[in-house]
Amino acid sequence: MGNCWTCFKTPTESSAGDCATSATERTANDNRDASERGETDELLINNSPVHMTNLHSNSGYLTRPVPVLNGNANTMGDIIGTIKDSQQISDNTLVALYQRYKDPHEDAILSEGIERLCSDLRYKPDDFAILVLAWCLDASQMCRFTRQEFVQGLRNLNADTVDGIRLRLEQTVEKLKEDSELFKQLYRFTFGFGLEPGHRTLSLDMAIILWRLVFTVHTPKLLDRWLYFLAQHAQIRGVPKDTWNMFLNFAETCDITSYNDEEAWPSLFDDFVEYENDRANQNVTEKVDEEDTRQTLRSDGSL
Repeated sequence: MGNCWTCFKTPTESSAGDCATSATERTANDNRDASERGETDELLINNSPVHMTNLHSNSGYLTRPVPVLNGNANTMGDIIGTIKDSQQISDNTLVALYQRYKDPHEDAILSEGIERLCSDLRYKPDDFAILVLAWCLDASQMCRFTRQEFVQGLRNLNADTVDGIRLRLEQTVEKLKEDSELFKQLYRFTFGFGLEPGHRTLSLDMAIILWRLVFTVHTPKLLDRWLYFLAQHAQIRGVPKDTWNMFLNFAETCDITSYNDEEAWPSLFDDFVEYENDRANQNVTEKVDEEDTRQTLRSDGSL
């Protein structure tokens, strides 16, 4: 995946300015789309991992509020409970931390600033923890943290130093390993985060990268075979949101040997099961792993 976030195809400055969709706008669009379909999806409504109540600031300091996660009070408190409740965060400190990584020409943290932040956090830019950081900040697009996303996100995390951010990330990653419902929120966030500005589907190569990344935890048994199948079918034009969201259920519940194509699965899942059954009938037993997928993509020029 490379050594920086540019492997995620950084948008041009002009397109970022014209086409970028805020997390709030995306959530509103998601809710509107769901309403039109007659659906209610609380994970799409509550994209952000932390929803704060009684947010209060006095004299430039933010006192720690009661966190609410997906409607349940104190869940995020279990993650950050090692920090004293009396801790106060200075708005000036948060802004100063933002300024350390801010782009010199634009009021946002862009690729170079994110790389420096990752270095200070002692993570690689393509580490799972950095995806978790983007989720905690409710970032609306890759390779870009706005001032509001960065400052408000750190307020919600109750962290105003690099060491504090790293502690929060470590705690959140551990919580994600244990809490499948929390992981579902991260999983669904990842789709919108990976979209190019103005697009409604993920490119195939981006979808493969993000599936590999987000499933650092809760890895499905069929993930390698799924990604290998996708890499073998580079003519697939893109991955829509419904396919991305439903794959989590598919991976958790589906038994390929008893798969029912009459159920309301996306057609891509039908094709995958047929492909796997053909391989089984042909006694194709070679191991499929991440390197197989990468080699296929390299030969196609997609990665």
